[in-house]
Amino acid sequence: MKSLFLFSFLFFSFYCYSKKSITFHQKNKIQILIKPVNNFEKIEISTSKNHKTQIIDSIQTSITGKEMHLEVADYNFDGYQDFACYRTDDGMGVYTIYQIFLYERINEQFKLLQIPSVYNPNCDEFCDIKIDKKNKTMQSSCQAGARWHVDIWKFDKNNKLLLAKK
Repeated sequence: MKSLFLFSFLFFSFYCYSKKSITFHQKNKIQILIKPVNNFEKIEISTSKNHKTQIIDSIQTSITGKEMHLEVADYNFDGYQDFACYRTDDGMGVYTIYQIFLYERINEQFKLLQIPSVYNPNCDEFCDIKIDKKNKTMQSSCQAGARWHVDIWKFDKNNKLLLAKK
């Protein structure tokens, strides 16, 4: 009975840990492993091509201890997989806050996508992201008071983020 408990504990612990890491392949056949360290204190990213590790230590985690998650998607519609760290907001938990990292194929690293300061979007961060592949847009929606707000983002031919509609 004791060994069954120990096995179950170890299996469950491994499953919970491994669920946080993500492995995927880019269209250029490079394998990427994204692994959060110390509950998203930082993220280690390793690739099969050069075996170098990129460290991202600017992850904004929840101040109330909300669980962090990883998601892989092509956010900028360039054919390469990007990733996001996300969590529910620290208030009432009604929307999800995303930190999106775009894959730069030239240096084979990920870079944080930031809202350009030239815009004044309704949402001051990326929230409840929905990707529209047909129109190549990314929708962000957030709540302020009793109202919901929506921003529609697009990428231009130079891969710069543009606010298409708010």
